[in-house]
Amino acid sequence: MDKGYILKGLTFIEIMFAVSIILIVLCGILATYVQMFFTTDLIRDFSRVTFAVEAKMEEIKNLNFTQLNSLNNQRFAIEGFSSLDAQGLITVNDTSYADLKKVRIVACFKSRNRLIGNGINNCTTSPVELITLIANFTP
Repeated sequence: MDKGYILKGLTFIEIMFAVSIILIVLCGILATYVQMFFTTDLIRDFSRVTFAVEAKMEEIKNLNFTQLNSLNNQRFAIEGFSSLDAQGLITVNDTSYADLKKVRIVACFKSRNRLIGNGINNCTTSPVELITLIANFTP
């Protein structure tokens, strides 16, 4: 019986091939893991800014109708962010009805040095935006 064909171990090339496959898989898993950290931070910042914009809108809804025009083009700070990293902008526009105002709040911010919106100092468009109509109800 010829024992020349019985394998007693793995060759160096086979081991290197197996190690390279394992390294490629581990790099993919690591890249996904790191990306999840960035995504988690972005989602957290989006939530904080969205809650701040919603809170500001609730403040505005509680104001007197005659005070709304004084809020036009007013900027406000986003809680939990420095003023260099996040700002909100309120705009109040008249509608075709005298007793109806359109209130728009938009917020721009930085998350991990990535700018969300068109700019902190000139925040006019952003994914974080609320628009509502406020009516003057006087009996």
